[in-house]
Amino acid sequence: MTLCEHCEQEQKIELLEVWDHRQFMMSTCCETLQDEVQWGLQHDPKWARDLLQRLGVEAICGHSLRRVADDAIGGLVLDWNLRLGCLSFGDAQAFVAAHHEHARPPVGWRFGSGLWNGPDLIGVVIVGKPTARAIDQHAVVEVTRLCLRRDLPDALRWNGCSMLYGWACTSAKARGFRRIITYTRQDEDGGSLRASGWTCEGPAGGRSWNWRGRPRVDHEPPHPRLRWSRVCATARPPAEQVGGRRTCRGTVAAV
Repeated sequence: MTLCEHCEQEQKIELLEVWDHRQFMMSTCCETLQDEVQWGLQHDPKWARDLLQRLGVEAICGHSLRRVADDAIGGLVLDWNLRLGCLSFGDAQAFVAAHHEHARPPVGWRFGSGLWNGPDLIGVVIVGKPTARAIDQHAVVEVTRLCLRRDLPDALRWNGCSMLYGWACTSAKARGFRRIITYTRQDEDGGSLRASGWTCEGPAGGRSWNWRGRPRVDHEPPHPRLRWSRVCATARPPAEQVGGRRTCRGTVAAV
């Protein structure tokens, strides 16, 4: 038995309740210890995570705890490790329609992924064909939408954009594409793209689609844009016939 140094009773730190996989309530043997625990939860992330793990919060909720995060209104929330997972194109479209700040859902995709924090879907990435017709449609893909929820505490989205951009590049490489691109507005920071290894190629488009010869309806105000890219894989040398077998130039065929 461990005695509390403040009340000299048996030390008690218990996890009383967890609801909605985010909010939690704890109990201690005395108010002084309660204040110490509260301070540790707010100011010592590693100690807070270790304490809640020892108290069994992961077994209760069925998720792996990343940290205890600030909910921006003076409280604390459980921040679970982010995980990527499959979702349908329809679900991705519905998510973008509900949560994207200024863009509508795209009409098609090649592939995409969802991002979960515990039980909550907090983000999606949609990868499709390049919108610019001059770009090679067979060698290049484009992140046409990347969207994260804004109705949850900011801390729960931490590192989410970088994970989705990184997954998009890895998946494009696995599918044989050589390059992946995306566009941001010039007033957007682009920090997540730089953190994921993308390179800014400079201004690219952003003008109105409405022309005198081809009238169009702009679904959002035109904004100057920047194009970003990342190389997925180097181009393969052309195959040629060597010794009755197809091989790549610069290699030696087995005989």
